[in-house]
Amino acid sequence: MSEEQQAYNAGDAQQVAKRQSKAKIREHLKKSGFRKLMSDSEGRAWMWDLLTECGVFHSSFSKDALEIAFAEGRRDIGLRRLAEINRLDPNLYAKMAVENTKKNDE
Repeated sequence: MSEEQQAYNAGDAQQVAKRQSKAKIREHLKKSGFRKLMSDSEGRAWMWDLLTECGVFHSSFSKDALEIAFAEGRRDIGLRRLAEINRLDPNLYAKMAVENTKKNDE
């Protein structure tokens, strides 16, 4: 049986270490990609549009509870990205907001 077909055994220290190592690499790649996206004005413009589509900048209120639930689920995605931006560099949000304001003024 090959390694990839072998069932995961949480009691096997080698398998646990290997899985943790892969997860650490994956997390590093995610953070690196996010930094690249946010380091560029086009990437920040794209992120601003995503946050807007997610409803981060307005209330989710509705008379329909199901509409609120749907909107809040979408909004949660945007809030998670916003938190990630602030963890990466708190100044990035302000920079992104200024750039978006300038874009709308043109």
